[in-house]
Amino acid sequence: MSAKLFISVTMAMGVLASCGDRDFQPERDRITEPEGISLNRLLSGELFQNRGPALNVNQYLWRATLDTLDFLPLVSTDPFGGVITTDWGSPAGVTTERFRATAVIDSDALAVNSLRLALYRQVQSNGSWVDAPVADETVRQIEDAILLRARQLRREGAITD
Repeated sequence: MSAKLFISVTMAMGVLASCGDRDFQPERDRITEPEGISLNRLLSGELFQNRGPALNVNQYLWRATLDTLDFLPLVSTDPFGGVITTDWGSPAGVTTERFRATAVIDSDALAVNSLRLALYRQVQSNGSWVDAPVADETVRQIEDAILLRARQLRREGAITD
């Protein structure tokens, strides 16, 4: 290991060590939820007694995005940052193309501009997957489907505490 790398790693460790929560009290800060954790309670901050960061994610858009992209396998979800990332997958019956998506919900408003969707597409060519363009219309159709589902969830009151 070079001296510069060693010094950089040592300094980074020192900075990170100084970021600890000195007021942490295990008994006071322990969070138990015997009945399970609902998305609404998680997003509201109730489970953290509002001590955590404010969440800026619309619960209906979050659930609707998960519902709409359910044909794609999930890679990661971050309800605090509002990011949903999927792996490659294909709609039912489609074998020659596949999609991957990243959705960002960056507002607590149920609005078009609260959702950003990046959609990636590959097609099968000579036995391998090749990147291909995604039509703007396809992205708009998926965004519209997410928004429609979110409004439906809100109307039905499907997400409760």
